[in-house]
Amino acid sequence: MDESPTKRKPGAGAVPASLVSDDGGEQQQRQQQQATGGERKLALQEAVDALRSRVQAQTKARDALLSEAGLTVDQARELNDELIERLHRYNDIKDAGQILFGKLAELKGTTIKDVYAEYGVSLDD
Repeated sequence: MDESPTKRKPGAGAVPASLVSDDGGEQQQRQQQQATGGERKLALQEAVDALRSRVQAQTKARDALLSEAGLTVDQARELNDELIERLHRYNDIKDAGQILFGKLAELKGTTIKDVYAEYGVSLDD
């Protein structure tokens, strides 16, 4: 006959003493943390491997584009640096122009929008 779970005999179904530690379950927690740490390390390694693979694929794609354009990596970097320098100069000149339009509008007692229109300059310029 099956016994009801509420009518078990004392000690029946108990965990063997060899599996119970005196450290209040700390040993089991350490084992779980070690297993979790190992799993975490494996997951991190897989993520690193995936990122390395992406970098390699992007490097190959970059090299193919540079080869198609007839450029080396160093030449492309020089072009990029030159472009950035030109953009800085453009922004400095644009800022100076906006300051001048603002001063002109102030002297004329009008809005900057009106001064832009007077000189045929778009507000988007």
